[in-house]
Amino acid sequence: MKKQLLAASVLAAFAGMAQAQSNVTVYGIVDTGFIKETGSDVSMGSNIDNRIGFKGSEDLGGGYKATFQLEKRFNLNDGTIKGVDWEGASNVGIAGPFGAVRLGRLNELPTETFRKLDPFNQFGVGSMLLGSQRSTRISDTVRYDSPNFSGFKFGASYSLGKNTDKDSRDNAGTQLKLADADNDGYAVSLNYSNGPLYAVANWSRLADSKDSSVWNLGAFYKFGPAKVSLGYEKTHDKGYKLGSAKALKESTQDNWILGLQYAIGAGRINASFSYMDIDHARDWNDSKDIKKYSLGYEYDLSKRTTLYAMVSYSDFEDEAVSSFYRKSKDSDTVATDDSITGVQIGITHKF
Repeated sequence: MKKQLLAASVLAAFAGMAQAQSNVTVYGIVDTGFIKETGSDVSMGSNIDNRIGFKGSEDLGGGYKATFQLEKRFNLNDGTIKGVDWEGASNVGIAGPFGAVRLGRLNELPTETFRKLDPFNQFGVGSMLLGSQRSTRISDTVRYDSPNFSGFKFGASYSLGKNTDKDSRDNAGTQLKLADADNDGYAVSLNYSNGPLYAVANWSRLADSKDSSVWNLGAFYKFGPAKVSLGYEKTHDKGYKLGSAKALKESTQDNWILGLQYAIGAGRINASFSYMDIDHARDWNDSKDIKKYSLGYEYDLSKRTTLYAMVSYSDFEDEAVSSFYRKSKDSDTVATDDSITGVQIGITHKF
């Protein structure tokens, strides 16, 4: 009898310890399909980034909790890692009645909030045109998110530059300061979400960007099965891109997105028109524009599995703007096509 009581006490103690430990959730997305774009062969790739993540919290009492998140991104079709080891997120923080503070690698506020205006959520060949100073996630960052005040939420972040000391050197002794591109980064965000209406306004300055800046604003409204969105973004690019020691051409970019999402049964039709005007006065006499038209369809096989198909057409004013935009966004390869058609089909599963 004493042994049984002792065993029961030990089990109760372990149960209490387990309850006090962090609650951990394992989650992920697996997505792949086929992509064909003008000037490229058929390839296999994703629409939504593939990922596996771990997030959790520990109750600290008094309405406070410790939080953490670790998320790895990868290419499903060949198993390689995408970006840095923990590309998706790697952060720890405290949350409570005041809101939440997190430190580490996090989503950039303006991208996280503004992408909701794009029916394609800035994924795949249907994604809206993106400015040269946009970054999905940022490192060495502290971010604050406020509680919800009757639909209003406020956010702010501060990011450390990689080389804020003009005397910094790498292992080879090379000076790290990049022609005044050593600034810290800042961002502020205000959004409103209540019923059918969502509205957002952001301003940001990426770290190590030579004080380049981006601001945007927009809204969407839901009525019945339809959701209509409109957004505007202004980019002042002073010649550097976050995470790159390569000098880019200075420019200003004005970007508009008009979107429509329409639900039909278990599916959704997505459509958007994106327009960008680029002013690069150093080499061009006049500003140049890009127009992008996108149409897609998603069908939910279940709550976690979705089939998708999309097509887009990008019309560059000439080869000069095609080269400028595609080189700064994708690679060092100079583009020569003044229009691009993209087609993508695939399947997404979330767990």
